[in-house]
Amino acid sequence: MSSLSLQSGSKRARLIPQDFALFGLRLTGWLATTTLATLGMFAVFFIVLGGFTLDGTMHHLGNLTARWLAADLARREQFQAIAFGAVLIGFVLFGFFRRASLISAFDVSGDDQ
Repeated sequence: MSSLSLQSGSKRARLIPQDFALFGLRLTGWLATTTLATLGMFAVFFIVLGGFTLDGTMHHLGNLTARWLAADLARREQFQAIAFGAVLIGFVLFGFFRRASLISAFDVSGDDQ
């Protein structure tokens, strides 16, 4: 009986690095998907702002670029803070709505059977 439990424990000890790799890959995938969804939200915002045309989108992006280059350092820092806050809020919202898939990243039981 002790050899049976020893073999089972040895097998489980070998699977622990695999479990960490599985968790790391799942977490990386969740972070990548959530980040890309957040950035996609801003891409859609500029497309909508441009009237669903490429010309309108590029016009608005060009306007943003011209205003960025003309702004002084204080205004640039203020805009960076606002943009960072908007991206952070978007990431948190997407993360909240994707929390079920994040919770499943922690479940490694049964994957090795």
